[in-house]
Amino acid sequence: MTLRTTRRFDKAFARLADRDQRRVESALRLFVDQPFHPKLRNHALERKLRGLRAITAGHDLRIVYEAEEGGLVRVLLLNVGTHAEVY
Repeated sequence: MTLRTTRRFDKAFARLADRDQRRVESALRLFVDQPFHPKLRNHALERKLRGLRAITAGHDLRIVYEAEEGGLVRVLLLNVGTHAEVY
């Protein structure tokens, strides 16, 4: 799996506390190995984010992504932050 990030994701990640950055990095490592591991709670989004998916990186941290061309071979990370920030 290849992960790419958007500018929005990079900026949001940089604003996170160090502890939360480590949680995101850990979740992404697991995501690359096992995209649908129960710990990640990988789920489709609805309404204005229809067509996108999200995983959990901790208690209230979410990573929003879009699967590009052919499922989960190429993934574009769109945003990261608390539930309220990304939805």
